[in-house]
Amino acid sequence: MHHIYSTLANNNEYIRYTNNGPGGVNIAERSVVIKGGHGIHKKGIGTAMGVHTTVSDEDFEWLKDDYSFKQHMKNGYIQVKKGEVNTEVAAADMVTRDQRTDACPIVPQDFKDDGKKETVKPAEGKKPKAA
Repeated sequence: MHHIYSTLANNNEYIRYTNNGPGGVNIAERSVVIKGGHGIHKKGIGTAMGVHTTVSDEDFEWLKDDYSFKQHMKNGYIQVKKGEVNTEVAAADMVTRDQRTDACPIVPQDFKDDGKKETVKPAEGKKPKAA
């Protein structure tokens, strides 16, 4: 068994298609769903590493060759562990927020606290419009 931890916001279904269907139509041959929803408000307690999914050795052998799965692993959104895992140790080097795409909810660490307060000054010389 392999344990997959995902910090992605949504479930991901990795699918292999075959084009042996009638008329050359692609038909889903095999699929594996990796659970997501890390950082999303929901009922239940999440792990520090992300949302956990267990997959069989056979499914993982197929998954590790999938292009999208490899990209998610390369970018740090998915970690794979075989056997039991100490979640606190493994979570230390995972990506939890992508600053480029802003793909996760905003957390308090995203705000800088430099002690300066910015205020909006009213525009001068303009009369308010009557309702």
